[in-house]
Formats: sequence, C-alpha cells, structure tokens
Amino acid sequence: MLGEIGIIRYPGSNCDLDTYNYFNRMGFSPFFISHTETQLELDKDIKLIVIPGGFAFGDRIYNHATEDYIIQPGKMAIECPVTKVIIEANNRDIPILGICNGFQILIELNLLPGKLEKNKNNKFTCKKVKCRTYDCTTELYIANSYGRYSASQELLDELIENNQIFLEYDTDIEEVSSLFNIAGISNKKKTIFGMMPHPERNNDDFKWVLCELIFNKCSFFKRQRKFYNKINSLMNSEHISYKSTKKYLKTLPTKADWVIQGPGENAGIVDIGNDYCIAIRIESHNHPTFIDPFEGAATGVGGIMRDIFTMGARPIGILDFLRFGTDNNSEILMKKAVDGISYYGNCVGVANIGGDYYNHESYNKNPLVNVACLGIVKKENIIYGHASKDKQILIYIGSKTGNEGIGGAEMASNSFNINDDIDNLKNNVQKSDPYLEKLLLEACIEITNNKLIIGMQDLGAGGLLCATQEVIKRGRNKFKNNIGCNIYLDRVPLKHDMEYHNILISESQERMLIVANGANLNKIFDILKKWDLEYANIGEVTNNGIYSIYYNNEIQYIQNLEYENDITYDYKCNIINDDIKYQPLSKPIKNYNLNYRQQYDSTIGNRTINLSDNYSIIDIYEINKKLIVSWGDPMKCLSIIKSIDTLATPLCIVDCLNYGDPTDYEVMFSINKYINYLKWFCNDEKIPVVGGNVSLYNCTDGKSIENTPIIVMLAIID
Repeated sequence: MLGEIGIIRYPGSNCDLDTYNYFNRMGFSPFFISHTETQLELDKDIKLIVIPGGFAFGDRIYNHATEDYIIQPGKMAIECPVTKVIIEANNRDIPILGICNGFQILIELNLLPGKLEKNKNNKFTCKKVKCRTYDCTTELYIANSYGRYSASQELLDELIENNQIFLEYDTDIEEVSSLFNIAGISNKKKTIFGMMPHPERNNDDFKWVLCELIFNKCSFFKRQRKFYNKINSLMNSEHISYKSTKKYLKTLPTKADWVIQGPGENAGIVDIGNDYCIAIRIESHNHPTFIDPFEGAATGVGGIMRDIFTMGARPIGILDFLRFGTDNNSEILMKKAVDGISYYGNCVGVANIGGDYYNHESYNKNPLVNVACLGIVKKENIIYGHASKDKQILIYIGSKTGNEGIGGAEMASNSFNINDDIDNLKNNVQKSDPYLEKLLLEACIEITNNKLIIGMQDLGAGGLLCATQEVIKRGRNKFKNNIGCNIYLDRVPLKHDMEYHNILISESQERMLIVANGANLNKIFDILKKWDLEYANIGEVTNNGIYSIYYNNEIQYIQNLEYENDITYDYKCNIINDDIKYQPLSKPIKNYNLNYRQQYDSTIGNRTINLSDNYSIIDIYEINKKLIVSWGDPMKCLSIIKSIDTLATPLCIVDCLNYGDPTDYEVMFSINKYINYLKWFCNDEKIPVVGGNVSLYNCTDGKSIENTPIIVMLAIID
C-alpha cells in the first residue's frame, strides 16, 4: 500500500464512503477520523487528510440536533474537536484536501483564502462539467448549493501570482458563476487544497492528476502518471483488449467432451485419447511483416511456438498463411517473409506442415502473415498460464530484455498511412533468435515434465506487463481469490540501460514467465543453468489484489485489480441472424507456385505422412493414431477430412480473422457476419472453436484489405 489516508467524518457526512472507496481503489489504506477525535495517531504513515463533501447535517448550527437551527455551511465544523487534528496536520505539513463542503470548512478555518457563496441560480446543482488543471482536461461532477467562489481583486491577483489556482472550469458554469471559473485553489505552500468538483465520483482519469497536485513534492506521482498513461494505452489497444470484437467472439461454441482448454489460454487443447492431447494456436504478424518482413515473419513463428510450449506441449508442426500484393515490392516482401519463416522454424527443428499463399492488390501495403502451430502433450503435463495463491514466485527466464518491440501492440492497433516513417517503425518490430528459442523450449519442457511449476506465460505482446497481468487475472478468475503481485523491474536481466516503463513493456523475444513455489526454485534454476539461459526472481504473488511495480525498492506504479472494467467498444453493428449458411469466397487469387515451400523443413520430427494444397496428415505414433490438419473454408475443411477417412473425428477449429479499419461500419458488419456463419457451422457440425486471433487495422490511407478469415481444422483417425 502507498500509505494511509485519514478521512474526517463529521455528523451527517454523506460523501465519506465514496471518498473512502476512491482512495482505496488507488492503493492507499484509508481510515476514518471521527469528529470527536483531537489528535493524530502517531503510528500511522499518513499521506493525506481528506475532508469530504456532503455535510448535509453538519451544515446546521444548533445546540441539539432536535432543536432549532440555522444553515451556514462549514461554520459548525470549526467547533468540532477534530479541528485540532486538522490544525495538527497543517503544522506537520501533512497535505489536506477539502472536497466541496470540505473546501468550505478549510475556508472557515482560515486555512484557504476567499469565500464560497450560494450558486447564482440559488439552487442545488448536480451535473458533469469539463475542468482543466495545469496539463489535463477532464470531466468531473459538481454537486453543491454553495459552489460559487469569490475573492477580492487583491486576493485574486495573489492567487494568480503564486500559482494557487490548480483547477478551473473549462467554461463558465451558468448555474454557479464562479469567479474566473475557479474550481479549486491551494495555499501558498501547496499543502492545503480545496476543490468544488467531486473526484471520488468515478473519475479514474483525474486521480493521477490529483495525486500529482497534492503530492507535488514526491516524484512518485509523476512516474505513476507516466506508467499509467503508457499502460492504459497499451492494455486498451485493439491488439490486446479485443475491445471491438470480443462480444461477437463470445457467441462461438467452444465446448465439447474432448476439449480440455478452449479460448482464454495461450493455446487450445483437445484430448486425442490414451492420455495424450494436441495443443493448437494461430496468430497474425501482419503489421511487423510490412515494416520488416524477415523479422516480422520470423518472430511470428517464434511467438506462436512459445504459445504452444508454454502449455507444456512440444511443438510438432507449424503452418503459414500468406497474403501479399501484386506489385514488385510485394514480391520482395513475400520472399523475405518466407526467408524469415524458414529460418526460424528450420533452426528450432519444427516441421512446416502446410499453409497457402494468395495474391491481391489490397495487400500491396498490408501483407498478411498468419502462423499456426500445434504440439503434443500428455494430459498430466499440461501447464496453464496462471498463478494460484500468494507467496508464489515469479521467475523470468530466457533472453535478456532490450528495447526491441516497444510499442508493437499499439502499432498493430493502428492503420498505416502514406507518411509513416518505415525505418522508424522498425523499432517496434522484435528481433528473432531461433537458436535461443530451441534452448528455451527444451528447458521449459524439462521443467514441465518434472512438475516443478504452477504456471507459465509467454512474454509476447505487451511484454512483462501483459504476462504478469495475465497470470494474475487468470488466477483470480479461476480460483476466485484476491491475488495481486509485486514486480521488481531492477531484477530483470537487461541488454543495456533502459527506462523503467520500457523494461515493463519491451517485447524482446525468447522470454518466458514462470510461476513456482519457493521450494522448487533451486531445481528450476539448475535446469536453466544447464540450458545456459538467463533467469531471475522478479517478484511474488500477493493476496491484496494490488498489481504493484517497483524499481530499486521504490514503487513506480500500482493498480487495484478488483475495480477493473471489461472494456468493449461498440460500433453499433446489429448481430446477424443465426440462419446464415453461406459465406462468399474471398476475392484474392490463390498462388499455386509452391516452390517457395521447399525452403521449409517439412519432414523433421518424422511425423509428416502427407502434404497437400489444403491438408496434411501427421503421425501421432505415440498412440498409433493420425492427425488430419486442413485449412480453408470450414465446409471445405470438413469435406476434405471426410474424403480422407469417413470415420475421422473432427476435433476443433482455430480461426484468424484479418480485416480492415474497425471504425468502418462495413468492416465490422463483415466480421459480425462471418462470426455468425462460423457459429452456425460449428453448432451444426458440433465442432468447437478452441482459440483464435483477430487482426484489425489492416488498412493504409483509408483502404482496407479484402476480408480474410483463416480457418484451421483438426481431426483424428484411429
């Protein structure tokens, strides 16, 4: 926790609970101070004293509550014993914040200058108004009858000269008509603050501004806002949050008796019998491929393989689905992308077992590289990407962290335009090292098979930030507990000096996060030493529901996970009726020149039985079964499977939906339409969707790509 905040409770306070909850969500430890108390408790680490608004009862001056009274806001508060606490806090330079009527009390105590008078309309006014402070504009609620600030010209000049006006209404509030639109002032020392708007009324944007203003002598809050802005932007990006499509994706059927894990984990997992399972995942690496085709495609392969072995499964096959333009530059991009795919897969030693390649002019500046991977795992060795309880250790393993890929997820959540500096955008593309990936793979499989860990998570989009939040949030959802975590960025192995927040969001490749009990650390570290990998204990799981980031034992950022919102962006597309049974084929032309596929090692692992244009057959020799992998339109996939073996059992589908600008109604309508078609097909054929990916903003200068859904289907043959 950041420290304790005392909230003064006068008789009849009615904003006290809102204020308590507000500061509790910010990560403080609030406590109430009764109006009868006369001194501060010496054993408390008090960061702030708050006088909340809404003293409807305390505004009355009376001898006894049941007798006659007069209304004079704030006046009676002066006579309360707790005034001694306020004066003591002022003498000790503990910051004091008065909100609304609390502002009135600070004026009555002569701790702030000026006067608060009745609103111009002589009525109570409750509304949301736009306010501005030194470097921020936001909307806050006012709810008052005495909200009109007034002062002499001499005092006004003094307030301006000393920079004591920290909050103003953006425009004149006609009902209030405050002097010079003043909404909040401080004393000269910047230790006492009074404001009329209510920040506690559900305004998360303003809380960091408030902290910086009140604690302006403490550098933490400036760091906090820097972290908050970066983290908020990243976590709300389309690439990570799926905010515009998840409400549609949730309608897809995802369960069956043989489904061990559906969407929501690093990979989907299906049971193939005899205690063995297949893990499968598909992802896109479209934006990075246009910027740097070799590294963009190579790191796409590396990332999808880590999604598989982070579940405890050994990768046994990769597939690539390529969509490139028709101009000369597209031909160059395509060749470099193939070089990247073959370089990574061949070095790690995972067979490329299929895929396809289409051309269309809409891909001239928006090529698509979708990569799928499947792996095999014993049911008893499956690992999930979660923490489960406090005191578990968070271990970083793999490569050192550098400045590669910073901003990659945000870049993938925006369209291109003709003025983009491609060379500068290359800083957002990760760099690949398949040799290191092979070591990481073997180490993770060995650790998994020895049952030494609780959970594991790939450091992909969003880097350490997303990985740590995912293992904690999955644990909270799965085990219904209030876990959080402490992360220590100074413990992360680095390639060079880095800014704190960049360590957190770097997307350097070949890295993994492990969750383990402390008793197993030495055994885990011995395996990592054997495979010559970096490792570090970078944090621990807590039971307070707080996500905390430290550097050199100084807190840099906190987030109360209990109050998170599930962000969904509504583009107002109506759900299409469920009776859609036909989906037009896409316009791109298939390229049947498959010579490029000779660059891929398709037989390593000794599992490849058959490769074709739209399916492959893989030997699962461990249990004497065969796996059919098909791709294309779902109906076509199923038809292919049944043509190979009428008794083959379809297991699952994964999908990668590549579309243009989601702010375009037609784009969202098309996504909606396809998802409903897929839902109809899967329900009708009883084939679950166990995972997928959505890639949006495949759009340059306002021109979107052709709608490009990619489907991979698995089936098992006894």
